[in-house]
Amino acid sequence: MRKCLFIPAIIFITTQNAYISSQDKNDLANRWQLTDTLIRDNRIDRESALDSLRTYIKIAEEYCKKAGVIFTNRKDWVFPISGCTKTEYRSGGKDYKDETFDYFQGGEYGGHPAHDIFILDNDSNGIEDVTGKPVEADAMVSGIIFSVYNLWQPDNILRSGNYVKLFDPESKAIFYYSHLDSVTVKIGQIVKAGDKVGIVGRTGRKAFRGKTHLHIAYYRFDNGYPKPVDILNELLEAENRKGGIKK
Repeated sequence: MRKCLFIPAIIFITTQNAYISSQDKNDLANRWQLTDTLIRDNRIDRESALDSLRTYIKIAEEYCKKAGVIFTNRKDWVFPISGCTKTEYRSGGKDYKDETFDYFQGGEYGGHPAHDIFILDNDSNGIEDVTGKPVEADAMVSGIIFSVYNLWQPDNILRSGNYVKLFDPESKAIFYYSHLDSVTVKIGQIVKAGDKVGIVGRTGRKAFRGKTHLHIAYYRFDNGYPKPVDILNELLEAENRKGGIKK
């Protein structure tokens, strides 16, 4: 039987007079990180998690408005990789499978509700073959970082490796970046579309034996529940708008 942790007593942050302080923002981000980690590790009851997520979404959206974040329209999404000369999608972009996915299965979810984007790194050393440099993972939209993991080592069984989760206040959704070599943002950080969030890598239980790539997923909230959505067309359009890879 999995362990369940109930945390409703600690999830609420006041939004009196529609004002949210920086301290409250950090409190929100830390608690959202905690909830997300408990979900990942199957240590929280689903209904308790949903109650928390519904609260976090509302507060995060309000904070972003008050902080002057310029919400990113879908047509302005930024391609999530920069600083390389070539990319390739796993299975030509047909690797997206969400039929068996459930966000509340945690780190051992079924299916592959995402796209893997490979960089030109034939020796899998994390360095782009032509430029001789690491490749950036970038924020596709402006929003707030609410969950990160940056401690992965080869003996770690975590499937995702190092990851970043970014809340998009415009579409009320999550952008999920995983298998990162390293994370360059912090919990509670406000980022702009195009800002660096990490370095593309191959961390994770299985990924470290494979090719250097970015695993990018998009989960839209439905009454607090993160449901995956295929964004292949948006990825291709964002790449084309930059005339290929953003330099």
